[in-house]
Amino acid sequence: MNRPRIIFILVIVLTLQNFRAQEPRTVISLNGIWEFDQTTKAFPPEKFTRKIPVPGLIHLAEPRIEEYDKFFKSPDRVESKEQFNLYKLDYAPKYSWYRRRVFIPKGLEGTEGMITIKKSQYVTQVYINGMDMGTSMACYTPIEFSVNKVIKFGSDNEILIRVGERIWLPAEAAGGTDKEKEHYLSGLWDDVLLSFTGNIRINRLLVLPSVENKKLTIKTQVRSLIPA
Repeated sequence: MNRPRIIFILVIVLTLQNFRAQEPRTVISLNGIWEFDQTTKAFPPEKFTRKIPVPGLIHLAEPRIEEYDKFFKSPDRVESKEQFNLYKLDYAPKYSWYRRRVFIPKGLEGTEGMITIKKSQYVTQVYINGMDMGTSMACYTPIEFSVNKVIKFGSDNEILIRVGERIWLPAEAAGGTDKEKEHYLSGLWDDVLLSFTGNIRINRLLVLPSVENKKLTIKTQVRSLIPA
């Protein structure tokens, strides 16, 4: 057996031993009712005047958003169009802000924290305790940011999430365009959670059963949070 292969096997064995010695994952669901409001500029509102469920797109906010009737208007006569122009809006595009405070137990100090937004649209930016965690243009895949540098253990923490409009997606984003669709609703449209683990975590797990071959294939992506 050559030297590189021996080193590779030793790294795998040591990683698995470290993984087995760690505490189980702690998950804090952030689903539920959040504070909500909108702004025309990319700055948080001075005050939040609405509530919204998470998961939930912006049309579920109460009281309703100002442009609600334009998103769900019914034409008063028959209209014939080949397709809608994505950039020809009949409303003013706005930033939508979700805010929630969550208590993080002191007992979780020393673990590695991660915020996960399973699906969100469009152009999502996350702030925790006033600090910018990062931005993502993903619309159909999970967004994850490490939160350890800003979390206050044994205290309340403010989570602020901003989403933009479909027309603000960069060209390289997998946003999708439906030529028959006139309005695109933004928002958090899947689970939001905080999770705490050791510095080695299972990031993805795919189970592939085969009835014909009587076989189960499991593909696992393991993520190391140990500093380089």
